[in-house]
Amino acid sequence: MNRSARLLLVVSICVAWVLISWAPLWKYLSHTKAAVAVALALASISLGMYWLDRFNRRQRQIGIGSFLVLFLALSAAFATLYPVSLKHTLNNGSDREDALRIELNAVHHHQYPYDARTFLHNPPTPLPGAMLLAAPFFALGHIAWQNFLWYALFFVFVIHYFHYRATALFFLAVFLLFAPANLSDFTSGGDYLTNFFYITIAIALFTRTLDRSFYAFIPAALLLGVTLSSRIIYAVVLIPLLALTLQRTSRSRTVVLFCIVLITAAVVTLPIFAPHPITHLLQQLDQNATKLRYVPAALHPHWTLPLLALLLACVAFFVRMDLSRLFLTFSVTSFVMLAPFAITFALHSEMLRYNFSYLGICTLSFALWALSQYERNALALRVAPIEIQRSPGAPSH
Repeated sequence: MNRSARLLLVVSICVAWVLISWAPLWKYLSHTKAAVAVALALASISLGMYWLDRFNRRQRQIGIGSFLVLFLALSAAFATLYPVSLKHTLNNGSDREDALRIELNAVHHHQYPYDARTFLHNPPTPLPGAMLLAAPFFALGHIAWQNFLWYALFFVFVIHYFHYRATALFFLAVFLLFAPANLSDFTSGGDYLTNFFYITIAIALFTRTLDRSFYAFIPAALLLGVTLSSRIIYAVVLIPLLALTLQRTSRSRTVVLFCIVLITAAVVTLPIFAPHPITHLLQQLDQNATKLRYVPAALHPHWTLPLLALLLACVAFFVRMDLSRLFLTFSVTSFVMLAPFAITFALHSEMLRYNFSYLGICTLSFALWALSQYERNALALRVAPIEIQRSPGAPSH
């Protein structure tokens, strides 16, 4: 990887952080202080990636204790800020936890869960898979506690995803602890990032078991089916995942696996919308169309944006796929669907001008890809001198 490519990756990581972090800073700080905070953050990220590269080239691994310290820091932030979020004093707070609460409360009383409204008078959007995974914590009386479980499991995934633990720690620190929008979702008990975490974990387990026995890939496929029924936006990930699966295993096994995934998602999702499951499901999904109300209606964005995302996802069939490229594909396709309403809201609505937190899943997915490419540079530079020394034509020193 040449210097220009490395520089491009550093810039892309900085842009990804700014995309989801500038709005909260501008919202709660003066413009001068916010500008200074952003400048310091970008300088810190750039310098951090420089030292990260040097550290990784030395083939040194940091201890697990560093991740424990980071998780304790997130836990301390939750313990401090979650009680504040329950008071709804900071611009009324987030109603994502409340959406799950009213849905599960309705199901508990044998009522249709999507007739209720949150304390912000918004219709609840989590699909039945999210409700099912949150149900044990609802029974305990604290839905927000599910975040600790999935954040901890996501830590484990990230440690195994990256070759170097230092890269994993850098990713988690920059995009969870020091990204205000993502930190806010965690400390307010929201499930938006949690959905991304368990989808990511399920996909990783699914891909890891492609060449394993029947008893290994069945549970992974079942988990993926449940997690896909959390938010409709994750349906697009099936296309690059299908491309990856076809490249890694036989067509017959691919058919079996995806049948299990789709049947599981249907079994989890459709009964909630009975007795007219398809009609009620479409009505529920149409609620998301209101977020596109500032996009010109002539463009028919509720149809054209998903179709564009699906077309872009189909590129996966023409390239060699791996897990990092799957994350890149999802970051691009999700950005296509989420960015138009986030930008148009920022231009037209004073109340939602700073609501760029929806792009958090795009930036997390993109950062997983970008940092995996960045650390490969350290691996390549380490291997290259060894190959030169072994080459029979290498000059002697």
